[in-house]
Amino acid sequence: MKATFYFYKTCYRVASQNKKGKTMYLQANQSIRCWLFSALALFGCLPSLSHAELEVGLGMSAVHVPHYIGSDEAEDFYLPFPYLRYRSEKISVDRNLIQANLWRTGNWSLEISLGGAVKVDSDKNEARQGMSDLDFIIEAGPALHYYFHGDRKQENALYFELPLRGAISTDFIEADYRGYTFNPRMVWRRGYQMGPYEVRPQLTVGLRSASSHYHDYTYGVSAEDVTEQRHQYKAQGGYGGFQLGYSTAVLWSDWLVAGFMRYVNISGATYEDSPLVKKENSVLIGVASAYLF
Repeated sequence: MKATFYFYKTCYRVASQNKKGKTMYLQANQSIRCWLFSALALFGCLPSLSHAELEVGLGMSAVHVPHYIGSDEAEDFYLPFPYLRYRSEKISVDRNLIQANLWRTGNWSLEISLGGAVKVDSDKNEARQGMSDLDFIIEAGPALHYYFHGDRKQENALYFELPLRGAISTDFIEADYRGYTFNPRMVWRRGYQMGPYEVRPQLTVGLRSASSHYHDYTYGVSAEDVTEQRHQYKAQGGYGGFQLGYSTAVLWSDWLVAGFMRYVNISGATYEDSPLVKKENSVLIGVASAYLF
């Protein structure tokens, strides 16, 4: 995590020191966006991968994602990504990027988890033309887990997760508080051997919700941004949609091949009538292959 964050800061610093500036900044910023999305989308959806405490690798990925949930425009990314998985009694780096175990008793555990969202360039999105860009979102907070079967160190597990995260938006120079998210979900994962192949499927079902501040950052329209096609809008907090995710990772020898799909439906969401919402259904898809050192 530290190495990745340092890479982001380095790219931005080099670009900002260049006197020709803007073109190089945009190129660096796009690179940052791609790397961060791959980490969030792929590592945030893939199941845990083996009983080893540390795995490091390098791979390639292809990802198709909407600009934001509810947008009718999307982008495809094809890029390399670093792979890191670490698991101990107190710290886990895998499905949710980073989790720190704070407390455990019986089937209950309390952990710290991180998440986020990538930057959106408004000049590349028709609905947001003329509006400010959406900065990277970083989320952090406690997550309460109840394990019906297994635990977070086991490949075969079924658990319910209640993550409450505070959120900030940042361009890595300044940061602003953006409210909080609460996205409860049920997670089922398995691990089994098929000859030389180790297969790791994972299925998640959950709800999305957030504060008015969080929703308004993405879906709100200020008086200055009103146009003939875009009326003023103040987003409310509450229900933000339903999501279903599935991923599978296959390992053999020193190789990993994985894919994920996430479906989000925002019918009935408190921000559904925002002029920035163009469709109720969003799908995120990605595939990746990595060599493990």
